Amino acid sequence: MIITLSILLILCAVLLVIVVLAQNSKGGVADGFSSSTQVIGAKRTGDFLGNLSIGLAITILVICLVFNYAAKPTVNDPEDADTEMTTEPSETVAPTTETDAAPTQMMDTAK
Repeated sequence: MIITLSILLILCAVLLVIVVLAQNSKGGVADGFSSSTQVIGAKRTGDFLGNLSIGLAITILVICLVFNYAAKPTVNDPEDADTEMTTEPSETVAPTTETDAAPTQMMDTAK
């Protein structure tokens, strides 16, 4: 299911990029750089592409939410058994280095 959602997410993202690039410019800074106008298509094509881009953005949002829900490991997931953290206390070994004894020796010489 995760692979299917990943493929669907990538396809929607690529399609959204294509739809956004195909839209007619509505003015702004980039309008001065392009001298071409809409040559192919009907007048309502811009509305269709605008609605399609909104639909694709909403679809990507929903796919991300479903992906997040599907990717969460469950409590009794057997695939994650080897990655679970153990709750058993680990054995702690007291350090026996000379650095631990150094502060006490300094205190003895200060007397």
